[in-house]
Amino acid sequence: MKYRMNHLRLKLRGAMSYNREETESRLYEALVRLLQQQPKRVKIKGKLTLNMINNEAGLGNSYVHKFPDFVAYAKPVINSYNINRLSIIDDPTLDKAMHSEVDKLQLDKIREERLKVKYRQERNDAIKAKIELEAINNTLMFRLFELQKELAILKCIVVKINDD
Repeated sequence: MKYRMNHLRLKLRGAMSYNREETESRLYEALVRLLQQQPKRVKIKGKLTLNMINNEAGLGNSYVHKFPDFVAYAKPVINSYNINRLSIIDDPTLDKAMHSEVDKLQLDKIREERLKVKYRQERNDAIKAKIELEAINNTLMFRLFELQKELAILKCIVVKINDD
């Protein structure tokens, strides 16, 4: 029984084994398909990653990293694609129907995060302004108290004028 299992594994491995050039060409083809938004094996959602290319090429887990030349080529392409994709998503002039549901949700999330940062900054600025105004108010109130005290002292002092 054990022999059969190993024999089947070797057969499967032999049927699925490709030489290095074929595998690398599969990676390049997968990258092109994903860049053209025409994948065969994965759904286009979120950012383009090496793992997505790996899955689109039909390779095992993180197999793409065995090809450092491809990784070096693909990383800048992936980064520029993701940046362009985000700029397209952020473009308010585009028709909303063009975006997938995931892109719409990501766009909403990005906008909400930006608003949170903006509102948080406004809140912090308002708190700082309040603290500064309280400090100014306290100094003015203290000065008013001092002036009232001086005025009370001046009113109490009777100036004696000698009519000699």
